[in-house]
Amino acid sequence: MKTNNLIHLGSRKNIPSSSILMLKSDINYTIIYLKDGSKILSSTTLGKIEKRLKDFQFFRPNRSTIFNLDYMVDFEGKNQKGSYGKILLKNNEQITLSRRKSEAFLKIIQ
Repeated sequence: MKTNNLIHLGSRKNIPSSSILMLKSDINYTIIYLKDGSKILSSTTLGKIEKRLKDFQFFRPNRSTIFNLDYMVDFEGKNQKGSYGKILLKNNEQITLSRRKSEAFLKIIQ
């Protein structure tokens, strides 16, 4: 996998993959959270950016989020309430793991 190449995020913005913490969709926009705490709003959809990230250490645990695997701190597995797991990032953000992505995620972290 690639580690430090620039990723095009739309509107002449190219940033290194190592500085991206996570991405969240907001209808047809994407909010990019950087490791320094700043955010970038891009008019490029999450699906298009996901294709650009395929060669890097990113995972899409649900329909609205992509995160950098390098910034994952902890993972809580399936619980009795039916949740398939929660992923904790370095910025204390919790991301819910969807049922359909749980098997692929477990293969990556093991």
